[in-house]
Amino acid sequence: MRKYWSLFILIPFLGILSCMDDTSAYLPQDKEQVNVDEITGIDTTATDTVLPEGELVPGMHLVKLNVMQGGELVERRFKYYMPVTLNPAKPISLIFEFHGSYEFEKPGEVADPIAGLNESNAFCQKALKENCILCYPAGVAEFQADSSGAVNWAGDNYEKSLPFVDAMVKYFTEDNEPRVDPNRIYSTGQSSGAIFSFVLALHRPEVFAAITPRAGQSASTTPFPSRAVPVRVFAGEADEIVNHNAVIDNMTKWAEKIGGYFAADMQMDSTTYEGYADVTIRYWHGGNADYEIYSLAGIGHGINFSECLDDMWDFMKNHALNNASNNLFVTTSIKEIDAQCGEPFEFEVSCTEGAKVEMDAPQSWNPQFDGKKVTLVAPQDFFGNIERDGAITFTVTLDGETATCEIPYHLNAPKAFFEVGDIYYNEKFEPVGVIYWVNNANIKEAMAISLKQAKLIIGKMPADFDTPDMDNGYLNTQAVVAKNTSEGWGLTAANSAIIWASQLDASGEWYLPAINEVIEIYKQKTDINQLLTAVGGTALPNSYLLSSTVVLKNGKKTYYELNARGEIAYESNTYSDSSFAIKKVTKK
Repeated sequence: MRKYWSLFILIPFLGILSCMDDTSAYLPQDKEQVNVDEITGIDTTATDTVLPEGELVPGMHLVKLNVMQGGELVERRFKYYMPVTLNPAKPISLIFEFHGSYEFEKPGEVADPIAGLNESNAFCQKALKENCILCYPAGVAEFQADSSGAVNWAGDNYEKSLPFVDAMVKYFTEDNEPRVDPNRIYSTGQSSGAIFSFVLALHRPEVFAAITPRAGQSASTTPFPSRAVPVRVFAGEADEIVNHNAVIDNMTKWAEKIGGYFAADMQMDSTTYEGYADVTIRYWHGGNADYEIYSLAGIGHGINFSECLDDMWDFMKNHALNNASNNLFVTTSIKEIDAQCGEPFEFEVSCTEGAKVEMDAPQSWNPQFDGKKVTLVAPQDFFGNIERDGAITFTVTLDGETATCEIPYHLNAPKAFFEVGDIYYNEKFEPVGVIYWVNNANIKEAMAISLKQAKLIIGKMPADFDTPDMDNGYLNTQAVVAKNTSEGWGLTAANSAIIWASQLDASGEWYLPAINEVIEIYKQKTDINQLLTAVGGTALPNSYLLSSTVVLKNGKKTYYELNARGEIAYESNTYSDSSFAIKKVTKK
């Protein structure tokens, strides 16, 4: 008879753990999809064998553990593979491979996700060359109301199997010889198993030295871990189950919330898996932990395990628990300052916890620093005794060690004229428009078009009131603003395109263009759209464009608009069409 070793782990199942707020759809997978090693051989554990008590032996073996789980003692299963080449005199790594989701239609069809494992798979072949033991746990059958379901790790917000993990770790680190190095325990997995790897990084950061999940993600960063676990995640750019952009967004969240980085600290590189995929690498290094995203071009949810294996192993072996990232670092949320005279700046500083941080900044920029946030104001007088170019330096000190980072700054000379394409700033130095026309006879005069647009009606006005100017929308706009104030029409920036335009900044000089002004802008639509989108603005749509021209004809109002073909449309009512604002600007 096979002898199964039982462990009784009594762990309070506390309800303080986080909810996975990942909105991606993780569909159950067929066995073939999850079996990333493409194993088709015979199960070497199909018949009972006797395992020596307290001893790990070479080969692939099945182990059953009794685990207290959710207040109930349940039997959990895993297989481990120990290569014959293992050298107990050297540190032994332990790597958990958590499978993906196996769906079933009824209880009698529940799959065994570890039944087909044998020593011929790629991971075992890798283990023969490295000093490591592999552990293949079996997940839990999660049932739906109709008795269908899937075998995976999703139960109780991916926390049901945490006591099982604790029991397996004890099995390899305390109960059997040779014992694995507690500094070299790692997790990897596919899809549902990838999510569970992230959960382990949050809930068991003192156990897992690093994780290398595939085709999975986590948006949650709670509970905040006592240690930042290094992550190298592999994501298919064509994955229809786990959105690739969500992987980037969520890893950025981990970098910011746990790693101590800013989004701007992300760097990029590339490599190629010959004959399989080009790989874009995004990474954050130097903070609380290394975070990396390997994006596989053209690859979907079924990432080929063998193609990633070398990079998975390299990351794990280079991140032992006892030599985890303890880097002294300092970083900032912006990386350079390109300033206009009088422009204010505000940014954040992040550094190693407990470190002393100091700032060396130009005094003519009026620097203020509270240890986490910096505010600066660029000098108003470019020609005064000021610093125009240089670098702001941050220095951190801890335990006799120092680290620095710099933000280069540059003060632009004030321009005495306008050029098409110049960004137009409001009084708070927020970009609000772009210069689309310059008066060739006087290049200190120009017109700006707003970066933002609105979908609003002109607003309800008395039946006998109109704004008939065809050429000057400023006059139309000011007429409505004045009457709205004096007669209390109740028009606001939320219900009137004219009021919205007039309130784009404190100057009150923006306005909804008259119909002929809309026509002139439409003629330059392609060029203007390039200017707008180049600075993050909204391009003019291929739809109706509202003007401020409203004419009374035979006692009825006619609203002038421009249709998608650039033709004037005479409407009998005002619609929520696209609106933009323009403004005449001058240089002193």
